[in-house]
Amino acid sequence: MFSLKKTIFCVVLTIVSQSINAWTQQPNTLRAAVAKEFENGLHSHYLKYIAEQLGMDLIISTMPLARRIIEVQKGNLDVIVGLQYSAERAQQLTYIYPAYETLSFRFFALNENAIDIKSYEDLSGKMIGVIRGAEHHSSFERDNQLKKYDLKSLKSGIKMLFHQRIDLFIHYEESTVPMLKSLAVEDKISKTKYQPKYKHELYIAISKLSPLIAKKQQLQSLIEKGINQQDFLQIRLNYYQMNLKKTEE
Repeated sequence: MFSLKKTIFCVVLTIVSQSINAWTQQPNTLRAAVAKEFENGLHSHYLKYIAEQLGMDLIISTMPLARRIIEVQKGNLDVIVGLQYSAERAQQLTYIYPAYETLSFRFFALNENAIDIKSYEDLSGKMIGVIRGAEHHSSFERDNQLKKYDLKSLKSGIKMLFHQRIDLFIHYEESTVPMLKSLAVEDKISKTKYQPKYKHELYIAISKLSPLIAKKQQLQSLIEKGINQQDFLQIRLNYYQMNLKKTEE
């Protein structure tokens, strides 16, 4: 039994060593992961942009956010995108400043109803569309008194608004406004009078154990340049435009 355990241990150790050696032999490879349900989502596009700007190859796997953070901490992944800041995470990961994207939460409704939502209390009794997987400010997420409808996508929320299946929906303004323009309905749907004041600042973070740490300054310059040139905003707009065309085909 002891001999078998020793053999298994040696095999596992060999596999781990080979994995480490494979990485050290490919220092120009960027390792990252995204959520399985968004394998070809925005995060993948941001990662491709970063890899291209760094002149690196990119390997993307899929795993939940919690595991992604752990794997970056361990050094098994080099980078993670779409991460909000927390003091605890900043001790475990290296954040790249500034935030590459700032997203504003907004409620949208048909024009004739938008003016009626003047305060948070006016949300009571209304059916609010919430896009599956989206994160919002904690007070809204914890409010179980509100009626919330699970939406598959931003486009489905817009359709359900016109079909009066929902009274309003909440989503990022930076994604919703270009989508409304693409659908040519920006004159029929508008932001409600009441709006939450919360915003999400999203960061790129890298592993303290990754060779990428040597490129920290280069990454920071890359992010600043991308913000100034509106590259990240353009990636977002192109992504929603591309998905809109796919649904029309």
